[in-house]
Amino acid sequence: MSKTGNTDQKRGLTRRGALLSLGGGIGAAMALTTTAGTPAGAQAAEQAAWGAGTGDAPYGGVRVIEKSALLTGRLAGQLFADQGAEVFVDRSAPSPVLDDAYFDRGKVVVPAAALADTSSADILIVDGDAAVARLPHQIVMRVVAALPGDETYGFLPPDCDEGLLSAIVGFYTDMSLTGPMLGRPVIYTPLPLASVYAAVNGAIAVSAALVDRTRTGLGREVHASRLAGGLSAIGALTITDAGLPPHLRPIQVGGLPPGMTQEQFVEITGKASTDPSWQLWLEQRFGPLATPFKTADGAFVLPLAGANRRLTRRFLEAFDLYDRALAEGMVDVSSFDADNYDDRRNNLADSLALRFDLTSKLADWIEPIFASRTADELEAYLVAREVPVSRVNSLAEWQRDRQAREARLVTDVLGADRPMFGRMAWLASAQPYPPLAAATTADSLPPRTAPVPRPSGVAPSVRPLTGFSMLDLANVIAGPASGRMCSELGMSVVQSLPMEPNHSVSIVVSWAGELGGGKRSIILNTRTTEGMKILRDLAARSDIVLNNALDAQMARLRLDPASLRVLNPRAIGLLVSAFRGERLSPRQNDMGYDPSIQGTTGIMWRFGPPGAPTFHGIASAVDYLCGYLGAWAGVTALYARQARDDGRGDWAETSLAAAATLTQVLLQNAEPPESAVGPHATGLTAGQRVYRLSDGWIYVDGPADLSAELDGLDMAAALALVAGRGLPAVPVQTCRQIADRHRDTPTLTATFERRESDGWVNECWAPTWFTFDGVPLDRPAATPRLGSTGPEILAELGYSETQIAEMIATGVVGRTEWAKG
Repeated sequence: MSKTGNTDQKRGLTRRGALLSLGGGIGAAMALTTTAGTPAGAQAAEQAAWGAGTGDAPYGGVRVIEKSALLTGRLAGQLFADQGAEVFVDRSAPSPVLDDAYFDRGKVVVPAAALADTSSADILIVDGDAAVARLPHQIVMRVVAALPGDETYGFLPPDCDEGLLSAIVGFYTDMSLTGPMLGRPVIYTPLPLASVYAAVNGAIAVSAALVDRTRTGLGREVHASRLAGGLSAIGALTITDAGLPPHLRPIQVGGLPPGMTQEQFVEITGKASTDPSWQLWLEQRFGPLATPFKTADGAFVLPLAGANRRLTRRFLEAFDLYDRALAEGMVDVSSFDADNYDDRRNNLADSLALRFDLTSKLADWIEPIFASRTADELEAYLVAREVPVSRVNSLAEWQRDRQAREARLVTDVLGADRPMFGRMAWLASAQPYPPLAAATTADSLPPRTAPVPRPSGVAPSVRPLTGFSMLDLANVIAGPASGRMCSELGMSVVQSLPMEPNHSVSIVVSWAGELGGGKRSIILNTRTTEGMKILRDLAARSDIVLNNALDAQMARLRLDPASLRVLNPRAIGLLVSAFRGERLSPRQNDMGYDPSIQGTTGIMWRFGPPGAPTFHGIASAVDYLCGYLGAWAGVTALYARQARDDGRGDWAETSLAAAATLTQVLLQNAEPPESAVGPHATGLTAGQRVYRLSDGWIYVDGPADLSAELDGLDMAAALALVAGRGLPAVPVQTCRQIADRHRDTPTLTATFERRESDGWVNECWAPTWFTFDGVPLDRPAATPRLGSTGPEILAELGYSETQIAEMIATGVVGRTEWAKG
């Protein structure tokens, strides 16, 4: 049976709509120059706009004593060191598992005795319940697996094996899009996602506490949970909602296509389970606008246009396929118009919801086009037409990539014998950053030069960023996740939504149930003078203006760095982009999403079988991490502004490429063993691995392979056996299973909560990723129906009821959920 011939016999595959939705914030425009000309010129203009060029270290004068031996604590310390904090560590016992050269760069290594007196520190990073004599002004970050007092997960020690956490939260089950139908319901991943997320979340919480300390003079104690770090990555995979009108509900895609028999389904999936070329063929027909295709030179190129109406049309028009698609019965109409509900399964505006027979046609058309051109030709052609596209690389290829090196996403380190991953965030006020450098040594801590904060008499806020405000212009997951985390920390967040969204309703509406927590929203037509004025009025009163837009879009809105500086000199512009780094490069203006960045940076190459690179999940590998790095960048800039007390704003950035690189932090020197790579991966070692049992799977942290002893056992018997040997083990769960479990039986670390606003019901995770002084934060208020708070926002800007009604009637301001008048 030919793979490019008669496809009628090959259309029997069930698609999981939620997992096929694309994540990731759009980065910048697809031109090789910016509004300021060359990349170097753009960066110079950006720095000039914010009075940069002084190289002010954001955490200059902040002292950190790091006593953590874990990835989470050491990475958090590195984030501070990369931004100018003085970080002191003891390495009398080198780590047997972590790369000391990388995790200690920029830090000062001192004898253990030099760290006995911690009174000079602003921040202390420790593991678990290590004894600390905290002074009133000090902030302590404690790295834990589960929050103290958690009766369900309290058995996990702070240094528990990463694999246990990945098994609990669903990283082995929900990262593969086709694994379950191909007989691979559980696939091990070597990415230490829970620990990396916990490091970034902990650093954000500590930075927010520093911000509040500028007002109170008081510190606090922060717990950063590694298990909750994993939960913070799976929001889009677990959210449930109800109460939306039918046309705004997520489309459940599944079942056999018309004319497809169960026998044909079994035949095709059987081939795909053993032949990588058939797996690739299958995945191309699931999502032809978001899956790699093989090129004439044997490379793989990933177009990323699915789930975005404008990009879908651009891509199809680039190959003269748009009119052909319409002739085959597809349409291109707004998914936000209830009148188009009957077209939901043949609508190019939401191409990932197309019927399987239609996606198969598109794949059949695209496959020979890509096979006839080289990867370089396709990249150049699609970039010129402003379509996101990525060549699929290995991590080693990404580390050698010229533009990754120019951007300093991968960079040389002074005193080190090899390149390393670069900074994860960067501020205009800190440019030009000094080169990263290897750790130095000292015999003792130098005298503290910064004054010790004194209590001001103002009590710390329960949420440390209370009193600050944000305008959120971002879309998809990464950018909105930045805003949601800032809301969790107490910021007042207003989200501006477009009058005509291009992304699918699942992304814009359903995911907003999780990403919009605590936010108010307004739908604005910024093509009108009045709409533009409202947007700028909101920016003028905000501490942070968050976006993931193109340079040209921000310039049109007059919220680019130079314009924002004039409008609101105290504002911090926060950009979550695709490919940018500390220094700009020709790729800095390219578009990208989570899946395409996985392709560029090596994640897909490792996760798929040879010849079939495939996604390592949607959103949970890169998107949320990028969002949290954005929050880190924004809160870092906010602290620097508050500490300077000079009324000067800033421009802060991170990118999906930085986040994707960071997920592979343990792999930058060598790839993992074969047992930890590909669609049949079981574990990092012979004993630390997953096991298939008669009624499910478990993960065991053991010294040797137990396959023979566990053969034929059920889960209960297997867990009892390994417990008798004193080995840590847990059941392997799906994301859905852990969410359902902790809806019914919430714990301190894992609470899946129901929230409702005006009939819109959502279930999401409570923000247990950090606690302040031992108290987890409540989840912010439920997301209001999108646009419903517009009149309230306008009233706060001084508009009368009559003016507001007029603006709604004339289309300056949108009605709730884009309803017609």
